Amino acid sequence: MAMTGARNVDARVPDVFGDGPKGITLGGVLWRILPAAAGSFIEWYEFAIFGYLSIYIAGNFFPGSTGAYGTWAAFAITFLFRPIGGAVFGWMADQLGRKPAMQLTIMCMLVTTILQGCLPTFHSCGDSWGWLGMILMLLLRTLQGLSAGGELTTAAVYISEVSPRERLGFNTSWIAVCGAFGAYVVAALVVFVMESFLSTEQMMEWGWRIPYLSAIFPGALVVIGRHWLTESEEFVESKHQGVELEEGDSGAVKGPGQSAPLRELLLDYWPQLLVGTLGTAGCGALWYVPPVYGVQFIQTYDGLPPSAVTLSELVVYLIPTLLSPVVGLLVDVWGAGRVYLLALAAGCVVAPLPLFYWWTHVPGSDAVLAVYLGQVILGVLIALTASVYLWAIELFPTRVRVTGVSLGYNLGVGVFGGVGPLISEAGNHVLDPRGPISAPAAYMLAVGILSVLTVLTSRWMGSRGVLKISHIRSKPY
Repeated sequence: MAMTGARNVDARVPDVFGDGPKGITLGGVLWRILPAAAGSFIEWYEFAIFGYLSIYIAGNFFPGSTGAYGTWAAFAITFLFRPIGGAVFGWMADQLGRKPAMQLTIMCMLVTTILQGCLPTFHSCGDSWGWLGMILMLLLRTLQGLSAGGELTTAAVYISEVSPRERLGFNTSWIAVCGAFGAYVVAALVVFVMESFLSTEQMMEWGWRIPYLSAIFPGALVVIGRHWLTESEEFVESKHQGVELEEGDSGAVKGPGQSAPLRELLLDYWPQLLVGTLGTAGCGALWYVPPVYGVQFIQTYDGLPPSAVTLSELVVYLIPTLLSPVVGLLVDVWGAGRVYLLALAAGCVVAPLPLFYWWTHVPGSDAVLAVYLGQVILGVLIALTASVYLWAIELFPTRVRVTGVSLGYNLGVGVFGGVGPLISEAGNHVLDPRGPISAPAAYMLAVGILSVLTVLTSRWMGSRGVLKISHIRSKPY
């Protein structure tokens, strides 16, 4: 029995972009796409405010000369645990369903984010409580990494499975709008407003807690919205039949109770997993090195006030938030593979060297203009990475899809992106930040070339039938 019938989502609801399943319905957006996509808001909101508040985090939890290392190590630890969370929640989503996995991940993300805003610190409570606060913060960020490992990828797979093939790119772009990029816009706005009205000492004393505690409001809405989600029809049909035959696969048959997603992934789809990991590494570097580490980098070498830098961060994410649906439409016309390759080549290979060189050499009188223009350029390049979700999803068949995407995406984006700021900070002691090639630029360039070569190789192998890289929509790709 074909799976195409499972994609006739909300066909009875009037369509605002087309007729029936050939477009996205208004009901589908409100009741299936947005509640799934918006869960990523909490994940990315926390990562965003951690980056924007890095100076205050260092002062409260990692005082002393090694504060920057401690702060970025705490940032990286979340990403290091994401692959483990991806494996756990990926198994849960592939075995028990997409909905229960999404419900559990959003609850974990919300609770750990709020609790971080309640911790004792060195600055406020002294050494004894400060050590306890630091340990608890690292523990909460570890738990957050586990839940984040399954949050975005499960939601992305769910959206792809309830969407018509003709609108896969557009529908999955809502993850970028609601979560990956939109959360950074909201976080930048919240921090900008607070830094504008509070003194540096007030921000250090208690102001840094407010962004964490405010997560309860959007988080509660997402929890309620996900409660009313229905399970992916494609997943239900696959589990009900007990077998699934993917066109072009080796004809592997999985009977009821025999499915072991992780084992099957590692035995049968390890090439796709390797492609997904190395292919998303450049995306992680582009997302976390210039926008997150760049905040501290720009402040150090351009001497700009914190509020000006934070406002520039609002710009860099507002642009992709607005452009992501357009990129999604481009994906539906031109193909996820082509658009994602363009994003990697332009954002990770071409842009880093001149951008960081410009930021560290611009005269002080032009620093504000240089920062904002640079952020506009970055915003356009980051918008193209909205194609990464469908590109990664396409690599795997339904029965191992969440496990495969979760592991590949979190190993690539999580590890290479998460350790990017830490490596950049350490590299600044080896490479002159004002030299021809700064440490963050060198890191982005190296990871970007790796990802571009991986994507090109996978496309070459796919065109010759050696490796299947499009399990949902072979054209356009």
